[in-house]
Amino acid sequence: MKMKDKITDLEKQLESAKRHTYIHDSHTISVSDGELYVGYGDYDDNKTLVWNVDDLFNDLDFIVTKVTEEKSRLYKWRLNRIKDSIKEL
Repeated sequence: MKMKDKITDLEKQLESAKRHTYIHDSHTISVSDGELYVGYGDYDDNKTLVWNVDDLFNDLDFIVTKVTEEKSRLYKWRLNRIKDSIKEL
C-alpha cells in the first residue's frame, strides 16, 4: 500500500472514530438539572457523557431489555466455555 493510500485510509478511520465513543467502564454517575452525567476514561484522559434524562427515560425500556438480553447471552456463552473447560480436565 502506498503512503498516499495509507494516509487516506487513516483519515477515514479517524473520521469514523470521531463519530463513535466506546465506554468500557464508568467511574462516576450523577444527575443534575435534568441531565445524567457519566464520567469515564483514564485518570489522565477523563471524559463525561451528558444525556438529557427526558430522552433517556423515553428509551429506557428498550435499553434495559437489550442490555438484559445481551447479558444473558454472554452469561450462557461463558458458562458453556467453563463447562467445556471442565470436560477437558
